[in-house]
Amino acid sequence: MRDVTQGTLGIRYSDSGTGPATLLLHAFPLDGRMWNSQAAAFAVDHRVIVPDMPGFGSAQLPDGTPSIDDLANAIVTYCKSGGVERPLVAGCSMGGYIALAIARLHPAFAGGFALVDTRATADSQDGKRARYEMVERARHEGAGFLQQTSPPVSAETASQRPEAVAFIKSMMNDATAAGIMVAQRAMASRKDSRAVLGTIRVPVAVIHGTDDPVVALTEGQAMASAIKGSTFVPIAGAGHLSPVEAPDEVTAAIRRLAEAIA
Repeated sequence: MRDVTQGTLGIRYSDSGTGPATLLLHAFPLDGRMWNSQAAAFAVDHRVIVPDMPGFGSAQLPDGTPSIDDLANAIVTYCKSGGVERPLVAGCSMGGYIALAIARLHPAFAGGFALVDTRATADSQDGKRARYEMVERARHEGAGFLQQTSPPVSAETASQRPEAVAFIKSMMNDATAAGIMVAQRAMASRKDSRAVLGTIRVPVAVIHGTDDPVVALTEGQAMASAIKGSTFVPIAGAGHLSPVEAPDEVTAAIRRLAEAIA
């Protein structure tokens, strides 16, 4: 049985196991279950902390309109209050934005980072516009439109891994309208993190699906090049949600990072 604890801002934490800590931060519009394979693998010898962001998964509806920085600060506060020191911080997509905010706001906190299918740049004007259009759609239609939205997986995943696609869609279907609105606003207003990359002095793995339809592979490569000593790990045939699309490969990459931290 996993110990689930409610935190501030409506974040809910699954927190279990003992040993070095691993913090797994989920993508939009999924929840912490996207890390099920990695959490199970690491629970053998790690303390595993998996938040559900406000309005997603088991979390409460958002308390206010937290920014990416607010979420990063709340997660670090929760971890420190529980005695967590120098965790491995893994973030996918939106979770990667939170991980980079942690690196900027709390540079001594993490023992290493796995940056998965994410980017360091802020949104373009077109990107921000698309996010606010989704905010308005969620406001007027609710969250149901996500059920008609194709998940951002690779063509290979879509055709050959129907169970992964179904699992991703089940998480998308559980997202709330309030969660969608808060997350989209937070991502639209997030800070550019490119200046942070050169300041990171802990082990880093940049893990990226080779067929990511949202963040180009070249963006992941550029991010890895900007982080001294980082490792770039391409995940062949995966899209934007590689921890679900290629769980074994992503778990192995994060495990290698954990060994470098130890």
